[in-house]
Amino acid sequence: MKRYFEFVDNGLSEDELLEMANVTDESTGINDVVLWIGPNPTSHGKRIKVSNIPNKISSSDLFTITIPDMNIIGDVNSKFITKSKLDDIKKFITINLQLIEDYSEYKITTKRFLDNLKSI
Repeated sequence: MKRYFEFVDNGLSEDELLEMANVTDESTGINDVVLWIGPNPTSHGKRIKVSNIPNKISSSDLFTITIPDMNIIGDVNSKFITKSKLDDIKKFITINLQLIEDYSEYKITTKRFLDNLKSI
């Protein structure tokens, strides 16, 4: 059996961008950070993508946080994603983990997902 990290491509395909919801500070309470959350390809475990660029959706300059274990895969722009900001991202994930998992498994709609997120 292959492990999760053997499948990781740290970019986002066009199909993934269409499937995943981009979530900004309006929903997270984390200034300038853009997260992509959503259904994951079956070859991947559940994960969240985090943009390394403030307030910008970047399909190539990002890193991955696996859930629920919160391992970091890829390069983190530590000038922007400081330890404090990364801790806030993990706190947001923890608070919303069940909702994120339900959305990732197509158990709820995008609207229900976005409407029920709790910011930090």
